[in-house]
Amino acid sequence: MPALPPFFSRLKARFRSHGTAASAPGSPGSVTLPRNAVSATALADALASRMPALIVAAQQIARNVGAGTHPRRRAGQGDEFWQYRPAMAGEAASHIDWRQSARGDRAFVREHEAQTPHTICIWCDNSASMRWHSADSLPLKAERAFLLALASAAMLLRQGEQLRLLTTDGMPPLRLSGHRALERMAHALLAALRVAAAAPALPQPASLPARSHVLLFGDGLYPTDDLSAFLRAARARQATCTLVEVIDPAEAHLPYEGHTRFTGLEDDTTLQLNASADLRQTYATLWARHQSTLRDLCRAGGSPMIPHLTEQPPEQALLALHALPGMGGRP
Repeated sequence: MPALPPFFSRLKARFRSHGTAASAPGSPGSVTLPRNAVSATALADALASRMPALIVAAQQIARNVGAGTHPRRRAGQGDEFWQYRPAMAGEAASHIDWRQSARGDRAFVREHEAQTPHTICIWCDNSASMRWHSADSLPLKAERAFLLALASAAMLLRQGEQLRLLTTDGMPPLRLSGHRALERMAHALLAALRVAAAAPALPQPASLPARSHVLLFGDGLYPTDDLSAFLRAARARQATCTLVEVIDPAEAHLPYEGHTRFTGLEDDTTLQLNASADLRQTYATLWARHQSTLRDLCRAGGSPMIPHLTEQPPEQALLALHALPGMGGRP
């Protein structure tokens, strides 16, 4: 039987009125499908067996996005021209661009772009709700988050950024650099996955470097108070957080019809639901409310949320990341 879509599972009690007591498999009017969630150990083993291919895929995705040294879009020490600005009182004569100034009646200074790298932290959600997909043709949400995290690291390393990998245990972030950085990152992600807890957990704010940019790859199914407190604490450290919300299509658009028996992701209880139009409308309303809450929290945290369906190409999420301030886009 299928596991409930994770968002649906969080609201299980609210939908019991739409269903009946769980019936025996094969009873008239019921549909029983194969289980579609896996254990953390099984997923870690599967990813470990494919690690070289996943790293190559991540590097290819980064190349497809067109990674390269991105403009810092602010004045500083560097080789690339950024803009002309009017000279200020007391400006040194050596700073004046006399050719540009000769075109009018004002003196101008030629500014170059800053080349100081950003500190960017990466975190992957390893909670039980991530180890789910609605069909064998789709990746598990945790698998897609793993690939996106590696691809974003490959893109950012090519841009010369300083990378850190965050954990949920409060340990210092893992510094990522050198030609084996992606391999070290993949091993660290797999190690964290093997000891993952069932309940969602966010990084410890105290472990965030000040003035860093934090990329959170997860499904957004965190208690609202916990996420809000984390984002406030990050802002207090002048850190900006971006949530890349990894979603299975069945979470966004409940596809089931008729009487279907489900089991929960985090327990063995079963629930038979009649997936009627009324239930799907109720679910759609609650899902839209959940998305609106996440968007508002993320905006208050300083960065827009990036929703990503697992049926979409991973390049789509990486392009959205690349367009953000501090990630390749303008501030």
